[in-house]
Amino acid sequence: MLAIDCSWKKTSKYATSSASAVHEPLSSPVTEVILDSWGRHDWQGSSDALTDWLNERWKKTGFQISREVVCFTLKYHGRKADMGLGDHLGGTFSRG
Repeated sequence: MLAIDCSWKKTSKYATSSASAVHEPLSSPVTEVILDSWGRHDWQGSSDALTDWLNERWKKTGFQISREVVCFTLKYHGRKADMGLGDHLGGTFSRG
């Protein structure tokens, strides 16, 4: 029988940061709304514009989503999205 020395392996000391500990994955319906909204309107690649629009739509519910989460969700699902591009239509889709 061959014995393999695994004493070099150490247990991970990784701990969830306090910032990420309070975050939960998006529910499937929220992800679907993000992806559907991205496909319905011309955001010209700006995840910030979509985020602002969604947050304005959801204002009365108290639900809010961060720009980082929207951008990550879009990229994770194969969409070409970038942060920091602003809204080329100046809030045309906003219900404000």
